[in-house]
Amino acid sequence: MEKFLSTYWFQVRLGIFLVCLLLLSISGFSQGNWILKGRILDNSSGKGIPNVSVFSRLSKSATITDSLGNFNLTLKAGEQLVTFSSVGYFSKNQNITYKEILSGFELKLLPEIRQLQELTVKEKAPDDNVQSSQMSVTKLDMKNLRNIPVVFGEVDVIKALTLQPGVSTVGEGTSGFNVRGGRTDQNLVLLDGAPLFNTSHLLGFLSNVNADAIRDVTLYKGDIPASYGGRLSSLLAINTRSGNKERINLTTGVGLMTASLMADGPISQNKKLTFLAGGRIAYPNFLIKRFPAPTNENRAFFFDVNGRISYEFSPNSIVSATAYHSKDSFKFPGDTTYGWQSTTGTINWNKLLTSALSFQIGANMSRYKFVLEGIAPTNEYKFQSGINQYDGHIKVLWSPSSTHKIETGLIVTRYGLSPGNLAPVSESNITRINLEKEQAIEEAVYLSDEWNPVRWLSINAGIRYVNFNNVGAGTVFQYDTNIPRSAESITDTLSYGKGKKIAGFGGFEPRLSLRINTGKTSSFKVSYTKTRQYIHLISNTTAISPVDFWKLADNFVPPQVSTQIAAGYFRNFHDNMFETSVEVYSKKLQNLVEYKNGATLLLNETLEADLLSARGKAYGIEFSVQKTKGIVTGLVSYTYSRTFAKVNSNFPSDQINKGAWFPSTVDRPNNISVSAQWKWTKGWTFGTNFVYITGRPLTFPDGTYHLNDVVVQDYSLRNKDRIPDYHRMDISFTKDTRKKIDQKRYTLWSLSFYNIYARKNPYSVYFKQSGTRLVSYQLSVFGTIIPSINWKYYF
Repeated sequence: MEKFLSTYWFQVRLGIFLVCLLLLSISGFSQGNWILKGRILDNSSGKGIPNVSVFSRLSKSATITDSLGNFNLTLKAGEQLVTFSSVGYFSKNQNITYKEILSGFELKLLPEIRQLQELTVKEKAPDDNVQSSQMSVTKLDMKNLRNIPVVFGEVDVIKALTLQPGVSTVGEGTSGFNVRGGRTDQNLVLLDGAPLFNTSHLLGFLSNVNADAIRDVTLYKGDIPASYGGRLSSLLAINTRSGNKERINLTTGVGLMTASLMADGPISQNKKLTFLAGGRIAYPNFLIKRFPAPTNENRAFFFDVNGRISYEFSPNSIVSATAYHSKDSFKFPGDTTYGWQSTTGTINWNKLLTSALSFQIGANMSRYKFVLEGIAPTNEYKFQSGINQYDGHIKVLWSPSSTHKIETGLIVTRYGLSPGNLAPVSESNITRINLEKEQAIEEAVYLSDEWNPVRWLSINAGIRYVNFNNVGAGTVFQYDTNIPRSAESITDTLSYGKGKKIAGFGGFEPRLSLRINTGKTSSFKVSYTKTRQYIHLISNTTAISPVDFWKLADNFVPPQVSTQIAAGYFRNFHDNMFETSVEVYSKKLQNLVEYKNGATLLLNETLEADLLSARGKAYGIEFSVQKTKGIVTGLVSYTYSRTFAKVNSNFPSDQINKGAWFPSTVDRPNNISVSAQWKWTKGWTFGTNFVYITGRPLTFPDGTYHLNDVVVQDYSLRNKDRIPDYHRMDISFTKDTRKKIDQKRYTLWSLSFYNIYARKNPYSVYFKQSGTRLVSYQLSVFGTIIPSINWKYYF
């Protein structure tokens, strides 16, 4: 009863708070003001540009454009100077004369191609890092990633993100990334709104989305909008670009490992129907054969394709559909081949009903499938696993004034998981195993309110409620609660029919952020975020690997829960030439998935018996200094962070490190990144990176003992040791042949050198018994310098 009353009064207080915000904003609208209504367009494509910053210093008002490029800006009477700016475009100042009603206002912005302004990361507006109510947000400008030195010369979104504070990986050449001490499966990665369950090609060497198709990339490290949920650590939103409305554009490229082709432009004569289509294909075997044995016996291949089609019924009504598909294969010498593929599709209708009210209706689909084939004689088999997710949503955005935005929406999700099936092939000795599929239905509703009551204060409040049900058909084992769970402690078996509820969870996920200006170029921000995660990645590795599989929350493996509090100070210097920030954060986590010592994960019918529930905690401080103007630009960041886990169990055999806190596998306290670009003459740009990060925790053997005359290694404390620290420097040279902004045909050459001083950075350390001695071996993914050359032609 007490819990019910507490929840009830929380909802009542939240409702009163939102109503007060609405009434105050409406009552505070000055009678002497007027509203400028208009639309911002791309000068090349003619399409509306979202997230353009519109600002009037005289009227002390600001806003941003919606997804169609429309905006409303409250202005005082008289002539106004309004500034329009956005990432990847030249800013523009426009003198606007007062009128009682000003309709049909349109402004076109020119794409910015000046290499002088190219850098790794740019915010959407000059003061956005200070003036925005959101914190812990990183935005990548795809046009400016060409000068970052990366392995194999490919523009790589994930590798660019790891140069940012609070973002890291567990090792070189690994799949996935870690945000503020979170695990790889705690990142929600969306491609045009559809989730990606694997973000890499070639077992982690390259990102699996072609950079030529991407319009923008935004990473939310903590202050996740209320419209998104389902993961604990971060949201990575990747959006593909629309086709050009004026002409057909082609882009082709060739590198040491891949070749690509991309086309976009109008389809219909009225230019309302546009398309984008293209893809990449890889030929890594050319390089693999030049490695020493036995590495040169491996074989690999991948391809990916992107497509987008948009139809503009009117400037206020647009329908768009996107598609993506990728496929990988990898063969180890002798006996095993791996294959995995991802497929996504989306369709959305964006409609502006009035100048203040718009909505979006859409549906998303995502499928991920993995296949493992054994080809050794008499042991031939085929293993398959996968996950399917289908979403339908409706979102409504209401802007009663330029300083107030209210968004609400409903999302319904259907999950279908296949943990794994093993089938013998030909005359194999392998036994067939079919694990039961898992299904779930999730409904989520949210409400968010962004309000600027006064110029120096911004409030962004949100609430999200999720109802999650794990449903049949399925079988659930019951275990004796007086002893540790195992196959031998099963007491009963329950069967559920199709669609019957097996387990249910849900709860509120509040979000709140505040921005308080402490000067014209500085601000202080705080945020609070609570999230829940209802699907878990089951993995025996520290990074995402193809043999991992997903599991739905149930009565034995409840949803993970995270509560994060963050605060930061942001300040710009010398007319926004230098952008600086410092952020601190603290996270508490519940129901993390840990594994018993010696756990069996793959094809385990009693998997829950090998899983443990853990608590977690993470905290850190992030420093960032970014130079955005001048001949030399770049970013310097430093992160100090810690993340720990703890397993409490009534059974000593289930405890890890005797129930004490121990470092998580992603605990890497010190992380330093330096990225710089130096513009030379005649289109040349020199780029360099330097990265230093503490080695990750690892479990080393404490000693050995004899069992039946066999020497056995003894492991007592988990993650007690660490591998050596990691550091690396890269350089690149980029040549842009453009002579003017609107040049249609030009070439980009890129020459890069990865790991310039050829450090043998360890990925892991292995131990092997040699007689009476225990010998250690260090594995390095890239133990030498990796040169690359890449060519792009735009026409």
